Amino acid sequence: MGTHEHSVWIRARPEDVWGTYVDPARLPEWQTGAPVIADIHGSADRPGSSYTSARGPGTARTTVLSADPPHRIVTRTTAYFGLKFDVDTRLQPEANGMLLLLRAETHWPHGLGLLGKLIERAILGEPAEHRLDAAGRVARAAARRRAAWTFKVPLAANHVSATFSGDC
Repeated sequence: MGTHEHSVWIRARPEDVWGTYVDPARLPEWQTGAPVIADIHGSADRPGSSYTSARGPGTARTTVLSADPPHRIVTRTTAYFGLKFDVDTRLQPEANGMLLLLRAETHWPHGLGLLGKLIERAILGEPAEHRLDAAGRVARAAARRRAAWTFKVPLAANHVSATFSGDC
């Protein structure tokens, strides 16, 4: 069993970070390895919901164990070579953005030893940092799209105008 902890600060609203991180359909936007997401059951932020992620010949099944949108989600993934890992992700407001904290605990079948550690490092080591940075970029882009917009429209020849603003 191993433990991996990662964090990333993201300048975006909680709902943008949550939506990017939790929605299985958005995983290909920020995860490496071009995952193909299928077999989605339930709402992504509800306990019991699940999905399958395939990369090449390997597949992994993730199930939501608990969720407190947009603050915390706990998942369990059964992946390649018998690897199982539990991921506890928390979102905390910090300095005009969100701090995404991820803690993953891995569980290997007996007998995999060094091979298991190498696979674990490849999935949850440094590549996880890159995936979280990418998730942050996607969430920031969503925040920019949602940013308030304003424009003026002339209403009459006497140059009266109205200003409209709102979320995109």
